[in-house]
Amino acid sequence: MKITHQRTGDTLVIAVADELGHHEAREIIDYMGTVLALYPAGPVVLDLSALKFMDSSGLAVVLNLHRALLRAGRSLCVRGTPPQAMRVFQAANLPHIVTFEMGE
Repeated sequence: MKITHQRTGDTLVIAVADELGHHEAREIIDYMGTVLALYPAGPVVLDLSALKFMDSSGLAVVLNLHRALLRAGRSLCVRGTPPQAMRVFQAANLPHIVTFEMGE
């Protein structure tokens, strides 16, 4: 698992690459908490375009981020979700709660 962040204008882009499973989820949630504290304003994009595998733990990661941003009055968009991960999100009806951007 690799996680990075970059500020582009007023938007914070957090990118997760490789695998997002049970073992990686806690680390990602902690990382996002730290980054959100460093950049307390503006929209957030979660870029999953380099993700190779995700299990249902990815739901916890996205929901945790969504709730934290909602409490702060900020928006979330999930970008570049691979088909396998999107099936997990769709099975949980997450696209009705969180904005997903299918293009790069």
